[in-house]
Amino acid sequence: MKIAVCVKQVPDSETRITLAAPGPELDRSGFTRVLNPYDAFAVEEAVRIKERLGADCEITAVTIGSDRAVETLKKDCLAVGCDRAIRVNEPALENAEPLQTAKVLAAVLRRGAYDLILTGKQAIDDDSAQVGPMLAELLDCSQATVVTKLELGEGVFTATCEIEGGAAVVRGSLPAVVTCQKGLNEPRLPSLPNIMKAGMKPQETLTCADLGLEIPAARTRVTTYSPPPPRAACRMVAADDPAAAARELARLLRDEAKVI
Repeated sequence: MKIAVCVKQVPDSETRITLAAPGPELDRSGFTRVLNPYDAFAVEEAVRIKERLGADCEITAVTIGSDRAVETLKKDCLAVGCDRAIRVNEPALENAEPLQTAKVLAAVLRRGAYDLILTGKQAIDDDSAQVGPMLAELLDCSQATVVTKLELGEGVFTATCEIEGGAAVVRGSLPAVVTCQKGLNEPRLPSLPNIMKAGMKPQETLTCADLGLEIPAARTRVTTYSPPPPRAACRMVAADDPAAAARELARLLRDEAKVI
């Protein structure tokens, strides 16, 4: 079985964004970057499948990113069990929108004839949750999204997908795109020896020209980044009687805050 894991390097969720006033760009120079947390579930699931299937399984980690993404591929993908990595390095795709990303990843994946394509349910920087479904459409294959349990059979898969208020069980044929949710597994941490060995695994760097693809044009443009409005001053509800305080709080929430 050939498995591809599509991953993304994103700003750490604890990274502080400095934006004093609205502007067309963010200063990303000081961002700490990590593997997208949801992609870690995809990597772990691929490695667990390989551990079950043995030598008959190969895992390729695929990403779009500059040279700084190499460390993420090495430490968080190759060092935990992926066999090889492919990176598309195009400066024009630095802040690509979902459709641009999906078109480039699809071009990479078509070269490998993969049986299973895993990725996170969404990236925590744009939270679009669109790349996985777009990939399935572009590759004309089955898909299951927000998956918390995955079982594979002979040319088929069964996935438990998280939906509002419950779960749905989806069955389909391979090849398929599966987007992974928290709860699917518990990602492992790389050991120092494996991090050192990861540098010896094959890593391929491509451009869109290598893929026979023109750089996809963006269809949207971010015009302004704005800081959130300052928090309003806290208002205390003063009352000796708890019931009276509750009634006054409910009135303020209904008549002034208008949230109920």
